[in-house]
Amino acid sequence: MEAVKLTLQDQWGLRDVRIAGKIESKGSRSIYIVECCEGKFALKQFAPSLPEASIRQYTHALLHMQGRGLKLSPSICTTMGAELYVRHDDTFLYLMEFVEGEPLRETPEDEYDLGQASALLHTIADYPHESGLNAKERIAGMYDRFHDYPFKREYDRIVDDLPDFEAYRQSFIHTDIGPHNAMRADDGRIVFLDFDDAGSGSPLIDAGYPLICQFVRFQEDGSIRFDSANAKAFYAGYLSQMTLSEREKEIVFDGAVFMQLMYMPCYGDEGVLPMWKLLQYALEHKEELLASISGQG
Repeated sequence: MEAVKLTLQDQWGLRDVRIAGKIESKGSRSIYIVECCEGKFALKQFAPSLPEASIRQYTHALLHMQGRGLKLSPSICTTMGAELYVRHDDTFLYLMEFVEGEPLRETPEDEYDLGQASALLHTIADYPHESGLNAKERIAGMYDRFHDYPFKREYDRIVDDLPDFEAYRQSFIHTDIGPHNAMRADDGRIVFLDFDDAGSGSPLIDAGYPLICQFVRFQEDGSIRFDSANAKAFYAGYLSQMTLSEREKEIVFDGAVFMQLMYMPCYGDEGVLPMWKLLQYALEHKEELLASISGQG
């Protein structure tokens, strides 16, 4: 990491740089804690396999968030040459403020505040770049999956029933909302992390993501349970800042189905049937899930 420390010194003008630890290493991405005379920062390093266009999108999203003044994301630190990122030994680096705080918990109190913050995020309607979540392309690709599974016909029918999400309101979206991607800063605000696929898209998908992917889970005994208390708290927080029509609430449920379908292949062959069972549970309990969005039940 000595070469990285020199890059931080030469490009960002930091002094007495120390890499104090690694926060995360996932796929092509690693995140480090940087301590220096100027303060404490988070450094993201991406492998050269990631296209530079993606780095530009990631960093531009953070800069746009910073310009809105909502303080829902870490601030990005520009280099002395006013660049958002640099290339270092065929990898890409960018630097952000280190936000002091605590991870969010899966409690009604934290879920309510996360819902509020999510709605504020969705008030940003002028972001010029699409998110990494292109619903139309993803849906088209879903038909190519699961030909050897007994549920293929029902699966295709569910995909057929998905709406055209682009026909509804578009805004800035995160694409992976949940306590795992947010924290409570020491000043009490909710800060979203991991804006790597953020951009313009359907907020109804974004708001729908936790409805199944987070709130419908297997229990230790193998049964499936819907966490209605946390779901109601999240959507109560969301609706305290954002008005949704009854039709839009239905589309939020469709967005949850879409996200579950999208993630079904992501856990390997062993994960396909469990993911399918979670989706079946959600569809069979649709009215209960919908009620949580309206605070009913």
